[in-house]
Amino acid sequence: MNKNSIRNKVFRFLSSFGENISAKFHNISEKTGQYNVPSELFQKRTHRKNRVLISWKIVKQNGFSIKQLESFTGGVVVEFINEDYFLPENQTDPIFCELKSRIGSDEIVSSIITIRSESGSSSSAIQRKYFEKLLNNTEVNYKGEKIYINRNNYQDYAITRLASGGTGNEKWGGFLYISIRGGQQDTIQTHLNELPIFNPACEFANTAISYDLDLVMSYFALASIDETSLTPQKKSEYQELKESIEKILQKAEYDSKAYSGNLYDYCINHPSMKMILGKLYDPIQVEEIKIEDFNIKSKEDSRSLDFTHDEAVNFDRFYWDTKQNCILSPARPSNVFWSKHLSNMMQQNYSLEGYFAHEEEIIERRRTLLK
Repeated sequence: MNKNSIRNKVFRFLSSFGENISAKFHNISEKTGQYNVPSELFQKRTHRKNRVLISWKIVKQNGFSIKQLESFTGGVVVEFINEDYFLPENQTDPIFCELKSRIGSDEIVSSIITIRSESGSSSSAIQRKYFEKLLNNTEVNYKGEKIYINRNNYQDYAITRLASGGTGNEKWGGFLYISIRGGQQDTIQTHLNELPIFNPACEFANTAISYDLDLVMSYFALASIDETSLTPQKKSEYQELKESIEKILQKAEYDSKAYSGNLYDYCINHPSMKMILGKLYDPIQVEEIKIEDFNIKSKEDSRSLDFTHDEAVNFDRFYWDTKQNCILSPARPSNVFWSKHLSNMMQQNYSLEGYFAHEEEIIERRRTLLK
């Protein structure tokens, strides 16, 4: 059974319920958010499978090997931000050393050095400290090219070569990005214009995972349709699509620390599907989601829907899946559901289960105090 064919059929079917619905479903896999990619380097509105940027800290935190990083099939670039390149403990880490040897390389796993704000702080003291270290560093020969750090013409050391296409590390060159702003001192920037190269790794999904992601979200959406309101022809199409997707999801096996099992079980056991059999619910506000809600574009409307993560993106958790043989980002099929926009804001950085527990604690405290 061809996943792409079923995906296209269900997208067309869902889109028949409103003129804005098509874009909502195509955007599930065909565009990403910016997250922590510098705005000048962000690809903007490109597929999840494209080239990604990931920080060294996240690579280290998740314990990934070079071989595992190669599962970012569009190419992955590991970013040494500020102190990463200089810390003594990194110099004895074998993964760091291998990545350091790949600075600016064309390999599927490459790396760059960046000096930029990491925490959102308005202070630029940390960036300026490590910029000075970079100026005094003598390791300046990468890829057979001598790159000189010069305070007078930073543009010479920017990432300088970009061909068409959002995948592959052979399509860009150089190794350095600097953006130092804030404080009373001069602003130092290597990039004054947009050079779209990277998507954030937290949004990555290869082609196969993207199909599963689209089908999971489509299967949830099918539950928002009142089958009794359909014409006989449309009801037949609905049932055929639903059955086809169920068969695909039953065979879609995953096995990681985050989730082990098939995607059909994930869907039918998700709180949004379990509240009332045959209906789709927002599990945060406990409100029914109807197919018409997918047609709402404005976030000002309380019924508008968000692509929502169970485990929040900013946890920076990635998982190696032994069935899929790849790294799964937060944008994995077993970590997503639909919720109202307000619910997404209410959930904040909690997992769905964590939010439920938090809500119960609040209710209990209120009961105790109001007795």
